Amino acid sequence: MYKLGLKYFLFSICIILYPTFLSAQSRYSLSTMPRIDVHAHVGSIERMTEYMEVRKVLKEQFNVDLAMWINLRSPLGPGGEGLDYLKEVDEKYQGRFLTCLTNHNISKGLKFSPEELVEWIDRGVVGYKIWVGVSPAIDHPANDVTLTKMEQIGMVGASVHISQPYPRNCKDPIKFWEAINAWERVLDRHPNLVVVNAHMINLFYSDEQLEYLQYVLETYPNVYIDIAARFKDFYSMKRENIRKFMIKYADRILFGTDISDQPEGGDYQQVAEAYNRCFQALETDKVLPRGFFGDREIRGISLPEDVLEKIYYRNAARIYPRVKDVLKNLGYVIE
Repeated sequence: MYKLGLKYFLFSICIILYPTFLSAQSRYSLSTMPRIDVHAHVGSIERMTEYMEVRKVLKEQFNVDLAMWINLRSPLGPGGEGLDYLKEVDEKYQGRFLTCLTNHNISKGLKFSPEELVEWIDRGVVGYKIWVGVSPAIDHPANDVTLTKMEQIGMVGASVHISQPYPRNCKDPIKFWEAINAWERVLDRHPNLVVVNAHMINLFYSDEQLEYLQYVLETYPNVYIDIAARFKDFYSMKRENIRKFMIKYADRILFGTDISDQPEGGDYQQVAEAYNRCFQALETDKVLPRGFFGDREIRGISLPEDVLEKIYYRNAARIYPRVKDVLKNLGYVIE
């Protein structure tokens, strides 16, 4: 009787703990886990049809699931401009493409008022993409009211571009660092602003830059980074340093590519291969050929699967509104 009771007790404990065990384990293999490109300049509804063809090639030829794109190029504007576009995108693609407000030139200030940000969030927009060149313009006092409203309503700064282009193409490094410092002053004033900085904040071209990027992430807990268009810079740093960085800050890194018009004209195979090289750079230790990454070969960093899950979709599902619900509606199991 005692042994029977003990067995029943242990069985009960297993039943209770089983969901916890499952949540601690990956529900996905590399071939089934969803991948989200958070840095995509998709643009038109017609272009979305072409991206869906790229998704099909990836699934059929490379056995990977590119599930969603965060669209940083949209026709949305002040006064409700582009509302029909937003509705049609959602109706046609069921959330495969989530839309952001875009502000490419802020020399005259941020173009959406705080009141409009609230309206666009209610309409389903998931973030505000802001492009800042090699300039301290983001630190203008007139921007603070908008950034404060973003903090209050939880609007994500989506792939905010700071010091673009990055140092390798910047003729004046002093101006580059002025722009970085200006961004830090903004973050100091707006500690609750959740932001995904584009291109690893353009601090990803040497081991010294990588150390500075670690400082930024340690100092500003609401700052996240996307890796878009930085695969080509892997050669600039020690491979083990990059790998350790990615593992240590796995909760703060999101997958992105910066692929934009490439699917135009039906060249889906080439674009799918470019995406797959991005995946191989993260998943394998293969030496990958030059081309999409730039003029040099790079070696993949072979990240653990739990790290890849975070970079590919878990972080996006946690940070961006709608992503988690859309994935569930599409049939994915998301904790």
